[in-house]
Amino acid sequence: MFKTLLKIISIGKEYYWWMALAALIGFLTVGSSIGLMMTAAYIIAKAALQVHIHELEVAIVGVRFFGISRGVFRYLERLVSHETTFKLLAKFRLWFFKSLEPLVPSQSIDYTSGDLLSRSVEDIEKLEHIFVRVISPPFVLLGVLLLMWFLLGIFNFYYSLIFAVVYLTAAIGVPLLTFILSRKIGTKSTHLKSKLNELIIDGIQGLDELLSFGAEERWTEEIKKTEQELLNYERKMQIVEGLHESLIGLMMNIAIFALSVTAIPAVHSGALEGFSLAVILIGVMSAFEAVFPIPQAVQYLEQSSAAGERLLEITENKSVVHPIFSEEKEIENFDLKLENVSFKYPDGNYALKEITMNIPNGASVGIIGATGAGKTTLVNLLTKLWNYNSGTIKIDGKDYYEMPGEKIRDAISVVPQNVHLFTDTIKENLLIGNPDANDEQILNALEQAELKEFVESLPGKLNAPIGELGNMLSGGEKKRLAIARALVKNSPVFIFDEITSDLDAITERNIIRTIQKIGSGRTVIFITHRLIELEMFNKIYVLLNGQIVEQGTAEELKREGKYFNKLLFSQNQLLNI
Repeated sequence: MFKTLLKIISIGKEYYWWMALAALIGFLTVGSSIGLMMTAAYIIAKAALQVHIHELEVAIVGVRFFGISRGVFRYLERLVSHETTFKLLAKFRLWFFKSLEPLVPSQSIDYTSGDLLSRSVEDIEKLEHIFVRVISPPFVLLGVLLLMWFLLGIFNFYYSLIFAVVYLTAAIGVPLLTFILSRKIGTKSTHLKSKLNELIIDGIQGLDELLSFGAEERWTEEIKKTEQELLNYERKMQIVEGLHESLIGLMMNIAIFALSVTAIPAVHSGALEGFSLAVILIGVMSAFEAVFPIPQAVQYLEQSSAAGERLLEITENKSVVHPIFSEEKEIENFDLKLENVSFKYPDGNYALKEITMNIPNGASVGIIGATGAGKTTLVNLLTKLWNYNSGTIKIDGKDYYEMPGEKIRDAISVVPQNVHLFTDTIKENLLIGNPDANDEQILNALEQAELKEFVESLPGKLNAPIGELGNMLSGGEKKRLAIARALVKNSPVFIFDEITSDLDAITERNIIRTIQKIGSGRTVIFITHRLIELEMFNKIYVLLNGQIVEQGTAEELKREGKYFNKLLFSQNQLLNI
């Protein structure tokens, strides 16, 4: 737990001085409250003795000073602590996003959308408690303890000792009891919230299927069951929180009683003035203000640690190889060369093994193979989303390991099999490819993708909404919009990854003809398991179990390719050709 806490705190080390300042102001706030109550008690008790007004002047000034300073410090404490919290939250979000980015798509596929949403929103928001409710309160408590030790020591050393014993018992014993009672509650609550998010998001995304199969009631019951379980844990947390407030109040009364029993004889003997006893007791009561947040800090410590562990589970994934490069180099020629490239998953299984390819600038290359042959893995390597384990990939003669991933991805546009369209307008989805593109460039891209006429027929034209995930568009329209987005980016290398896999035959051929038109002057890498229009490629590579088993032109493969012809025969049988 504490190891996790230290790792999380180290992320915000640049704000340590902000944390220290907020804790100091927090101490000054409680100190001002103690000063206000003690000076007010002094005035009331002293005035009861009907003393001359000049004996109260200093105390009156003190009440005014502490009354004003308490308000000022309370405001400053809220201002600085919240500013620190917001800075830390921004830092945590940036840290998590930067750590998550290299995982896309290689490792993040192990997490559901709901789980990632929970980690990136709720878990990070729980980390805000680390400073305000976990780190700061113990420092404020320590400062108040030292202050009261000094103030009570002015009257009698034993008063300081009695106060310290009861105060520390309340500050340590009650939180320890709270921790024992709430053990695992915070962790369980965190995981249940994540599970609830997963169920809700999966239910929304798969609502059509749930309705079609009549499973909506079962799904709803599962959500209700999880939510009820979460409410039960949160109710337990509230009960524990209410208990610790009562126990701290009890400890405060014990401190008052113990000091009263010790000090009253001194009042009778004249060793301590009566009004001083009132000042002492009121001061002790005020000092317990710093104890109340401590048990709550223990509760939030467990929640924050659980959230931190869930975040570190992703960010400290050792199987991720982050982009490395020695210097930025410009790409002038877009020849791609792969020499004995291999990639294997953390479990040791190879997805690609000793792949060698030569893709000249402006060439049109086909990469075919059955499902699981390693085609999509190759895309991830070419775009440097993943890093290969051995061999070399070069662009313009420069090693991929010496190139920033962003520069490589600037040179390559990918139209994936599963096109992701954002819940926005046509224009905004296209601007993702190039935020600086103007309407003329966008319309030109739509025209090349043979989608301009369709877009101009819509009521909002470029500003027409496309629905969630583009559900207002047909499959072919989604693919054409993805092509247009790549055209707006205007990269010299285009990769089409199984772009026609879920389209009907007519739409498929139309899309391929579109690709043939826009491919002139660009490098086109067309990845598919469908063997059609193969004559368009300068060279075809055939993959089987992550290895190149055959290569050549379409005519050469038809004449000499054993596995190629096996694939072609299987496809023709399926299509009854």
